[in-house]
Amino acid sequence: MEALTAATTFASIVGLLSNFKSERKSASDDEYQEFVQWLSDKRYKSLLDEITSNHLLGLGIKSLLSQNHDVVLQKLSALDETLLMLSSSIDGFKEISNAIAPYSELSEQAISILYQLDNSGGSFFQELNMLAGTTFYIMDASGSIEITEPRFIEDDLNQLVNTGLLIFDHSPQGNRNFRITRLAVKLLSQVKVDL
Repeated sequence: MEALTAATTFASIVGLLSNFKSERKSASDDEYQEFVQWLSDKRYKSLLDEITSNHLLGLGIKSLLSQNHDVVLQKLSALDETLLMLSSSIDGFKEISNAIAPYSELSEQAISILYQLDNSGGSFFQELNMLAGTTFYIMDASGSIEITEPRFIEDDLNQLVNTGLLIFDHSPQGNRNFRITRLAVKLLSQVKVDL
């Protein structure tokens, strides 16, 4: 499946799952079958054909729909927020995203953190707390991450981790590590960075 077709299919399925779940107050015994029937009733034939002909897609939807109704709605809401946040950094989509959810964009500092790490050629940075203050050293390349808004660094790091742009873990010494992801590099290729 081509990338554009895959993205369109994914967006359509997520949107329709969201509509299906929001129309219902609770789950039934066979949510998947009811979703398939709902798609048929709404005349989404091509999407229905894709779901029924792609075994893995059908299993994925069954697995999602078998979860607690409120949990699925929370996951759909989190996905919605993440997509809005990511698209708010891409020219052309930024205006649309900001019109829908004005406060959903990644901060300039968050984008700068990703840009600095990617530009260094390194794959992760580590937070080091010293007497002179906190420094974020790029561990497998040279340099450190310049922080322009220290009071919002926790918020920005949390946003980057929650959107899958950074992976968080700890060093053996207990320091926090933040690793760049492929998604972050792809996002940076779409973002106009004016730093």
